[in-house]
Amino acid sequence: MYITEYLSNDIKPGKINYSPNQLLEVIEENKLNHIPLFNGLHFVGNISEEDLIELSLEDKAEVDYSSYVENFFLSESSTLLEAIQMMYTNQTNILPIINEQSKYLGIITESDIIKIFANFPFVSSQGISMLVSITEKDLSMTSISNIIESNNGKILGMMIVGNKEDSVYVLLKFSSSNLLTIGETFERYGYQVIQKFYNDEKQELLHSRYEQLLKYMNT
Repeated sequence: MYITEYLSNDIKPGKINYSPNQLLEVIEENKLNHIPLFNGLHFVGNISEEDLIELSLEDKAEVDYSSYVENFFLSESSTLLEAIQMMYTNQTNILPIINEQSKYLGIITESDIIKIFANFPFVSSQGISMLVSITEKDLSMTSISNIIESNNGKILGMMIVGNKEDSVYVLLKFSSSNLLTIGETFERYGYQVIQKFYNDEKQELLHSRYEQLLKYMNT
């Protein structure tokens, strides 16, 4: 999951000699909230749409972007998970990938990441999604897998999605015709089955259950 496997060159980064309006054109065309800036091939930083709008109103012949740029980027060894965290931290939907010599390799956008994750088997495979909780001290991924596989199920993935007090919430994805037995086995081993989701349920029902889960975890 190194980011270099997914980088793109579809969006051209900005240059420090571009006017604010030229940079805003790229931002608006690609629905971005930042654009990376370069001096030749060397990364200078990212500038936000908000700052560019402000600068465009000043109508200067030459603009010094140095006090406006934000210095966030991914390296060649960064992962998709790091990209998600960096986007969230910096409230951006685009990240440049820069090598050790500060030279540009490409970018990855928020929509790119969504498409990548949408094709992961954990998301795209047909199966049952189940949310379970267990005390943190009793959490065992091996035990969870054993419960599903001992009931003729096939585990497709699992992910810790939250904590509440001393409990951990784990989202499971698996295929099985023994859903009832698997649920009962989880409860027998001290797990609480919070929700079950099926691929053939209507989107409105999934949304309703998700809202119920958020409300439950925030109480």
